[in-house]
Amino acid sequence: MHLNIGVVTFLFIAVYIVFNIFSYITAVHVRRYEVVQGTIEVNTSYTGLIIRQETVVNAGYSGRLDYFLKDQTKAAHGTLICSIDENGSVSDRLNAAADTGAIMDSENLADIQSGIRDFTKGYRDSAYYNTYNFKADLSGKLMEAVNLGALNEISDYTDYARENQSFHLYHAESPGIVAYYTDGLETVTADTFTPDMFDPSAYRKKSMMSSETVESGQPVYKMITDESWQIVVPIEPEIKDSLSESETVEIRFREDQATTWAAYTLEQKEGQDYLILNLNHSMIRYAHERFIDINLLMDQQTGLKIPNSSITTKNFELVPDEYFTQGNGNSGQTGLIVERRLEDGTYSTAEFVAADVCYRDEEAGLSYISHEKIKKGDRIVKEDSTQRYTIEKTGSLKGVYNINKGYAVFKQIDEIFHNDDYTIVKAGTKYGITLYDYIALESSSTAEDQMINQ
Repeated sequence: MHLNIGVVTFLFIAVYIVFNIFSYITAVHVRRYEVVQGTIEVNTSYTGLIIRQETVVNAGYSGRLDYFLKDQTKAAHGTLICSIDENGSVSDRLNAAADTGAIMDSENLADIQSGIRDFTKGYRDSAYYNTYNFKADLSGKLMEAVNLGALNEISDYTDYARENQSFHLYHAESPGIVAYYTDGLETVTADTFTPDMFDPSAYRKKSMMSSETVESGQPVYKMITDESWQIVVPIEPEIKDSLSESETVEIRFREDQATTWAAYTLEQKEGQDYLILNLNHSMIRYAHERFIDINLLMDQQTGLKIPNSSITTKNFELVPDEYFTQGNGNSGQTGLIVERRLEDGTYSTAEFVAADVCYRDEEAGLSYISHEKIKKGDRIVKEDSTQRYTIEKTGSLKGVYNINKGYAVFKQIDEIFHNDDYTIVKAGTKYGITLYDYIALESSSTAEDQMINQ
């Protein structure tokens, strides 16, 4: 037989390629993460009870109810809000005039067109919830413009009805914000609220605009007469302790992500701590709500930001710092003189073992080491002394696997804060990681000294 060198070379290359493909497929691939500077916002979520100065206005007559001012609108003293028609004749004429579609003046049309343009320009998919607010606002503006236009259209008839005392107009008796719902909590104050008011299953909200008629004595609108308002929030004792160090706190309204600072007071009722936030602006944005979801922005923590999946825990032997020594010659290695414990209970001859310190507890004078030749039960010898120390103490450290050099090396971390996804750790620690280091993204699939296939 004569060997063909070309065939041999081809077979060798084919086997080499197959071997590498098989090795790559079966190898454990470690995904890496680059350490970056980051911030985690420390916040807590709560639902608070809104307390305002509210006055409910009741109907003095029974009849058909029509509104001329949109919900959640500022009204000056004397502003027309609604009307009650005892026999329904004026209300029928109002509806007929509104159906003509020719009663809106140019000013009202321009205002509605401007609102549509502003919404279109500022629209973002990420804030789609604003579409519902826009729809409600636009419907209110149309109702207000159409009804006022219809009222002007039949002014002669309304004057006649008023003279006969069958048609009654309701004007704002004081300036404020008009709202068309009641919930029975209008008279609650920061002194009179009770814990059972925070039960959402017991809360009942009734819209005044849901019915076309009203009976004498029933509410027709309510007026919020003061821009100052409060939010009462039940909190945990540890939050109370952290808040007692200052007089203001930053909050975020989860409905629209707006943030503001609020002065606060603390109160306890029936063993429950309450945070009472005091605000004097932006109340009109939330006039339609009695309960509101907020975040308390307690602090911001900044440092090296790493994913929680990278964090692992490792056990170490603890040895006194004074037992470390330098190796012989010019190696400059730091290590320990070790007498290893044998199976029969005796100890081997002392020998120098190079050992790296993974962390040093300076207060206790102990160093954390990890070495396959140094285990619990071994003895270490103090240089130039007969003193010996039996390794008995162990400890665990949180850390990550640094993979800068192509293999996994455990590095201790000093945690500052964490949430469900990330942890902030101190930068510049002696035994830790540094900015732009590469670490294993998933510590569960990584082992120390493992060669890294990325």
